[in-house]
Amino acid sequence: MLSDNLWIPAILLLTSGLMACSDAAEQPTMTTPQENDTAQQEQATVQQHFRGTIVYKTIEGGFFALITTDNQRYTLRRLPAEFRLDGLEVEIKGSINHDMMTFTQFGELLDVKSVTVVDDSHAKPPFSSTQKLKSL
Repeated sequence: MLSDNLWIPAILLLTSGLMACSDAAEQPTMTTPQENDTAQQEQATVQQHFRGTIVYKTIEGGFFALITTDNQRYTLRRLPAEFRLDGLEVEIKGSINHDMMTFTQFGELLDVKSVTVVDDSHAKPPFSSTQKLKSL
C-alpha cells in the first residue's frame, strides 16, 4: 500500500502516461449523421430494376419477398394484389427504403413502383384460404 505522500506523484505519473498515449492530431473516420442521412436519402430515391421470384414467407404473420436472380433478398412493400403469388417470376422497378425497419429479417425493404411478369407457370396462391393477403 502506498503511503500518503506517494499518492499525488503516482496519480500525476498515471495521468501524464495516459495523456501521452492520446494523439490530438488524429482525425475522426466516421461520417457525421447528416452526411449519412443525405447519402441514404439519395440512394432511396434512385429507381432500380430487380429480376427474380416472388416468394411468400409465413414469418411474423406472413409477407411477400423477392429473391433475385443473383440471390439477393428483399422484403416487398406496396406489392399490388394481383402479383401476390408465390413462385411468380417478375421484374420489379422500385427503390430501397432505408427509413423503415421490419421484423421480417429477410433483406432490405424494397418499395415497389411497378411489376412486369416474366413467367407465371409456377405461380400459385400462398395458401388456400378466404383470408385477404396484405402487403407491407
